[in-house]
Amino acid sequence: MKNELLSRLLIGLFAVSLMGSALAAEIKGTITKVENEGRSITVKGGDGKEVTLSVSGSRTELAGVKDRSELKKGQKATVTYDGSSASKINVGK
Repeated sequence: MKNELLSRLLIGLFAVSLMGSALAAEIKGTITKVENEGRSITVKGGDGKEVTLSVSGSRTELAGVKDRSELKKGQKATVTYDGSSASKINVGK
């Protein structure tokens, strides 16, 4: 009984994690605005669409910069986000 309950719980958690990944979006483009020492950025994609996102010091994964204060207007970036929060920012050179 315990094993069956544990199995169902694990399957449910796995399904929820897949749903979270499916809800995430990605934008590739240029950072056009940085506010509040990198806590908020606006990225303009190749299609002209702009997205403004919050950047967390603890929950946003960064690549290409050490911390969010190094995010600058004009940098090329690929950003994965969910809603209005960036989950991963990869800054290119």
